[in-house]
Amino acid sequence: MVTVSLYHYLFVSTILFSLGIFGIVTRKNAVMVLMGIELILNAANINFVAFARYGNFGFQGQL
Repeated sequence: MVTVSLYHYLFVSTILFSLGIFGIVTRKNAVMVLMGIELILNAANINFVAFARYGNFGFQGQL
């Protein structure tokens, strides 16, 4: 069984980011450009979640 590591999340995030950039550069329709921006933001969110899960930052504090 394969365990999902940080690199798997980063790979998926890189693919989403690349598709978002491709969508922004190649499309002239405003809706498609906004969908490309959404893909880029989703890639950033995946990075945040992955580093929060697998990083050993030891943040302490009240939420």
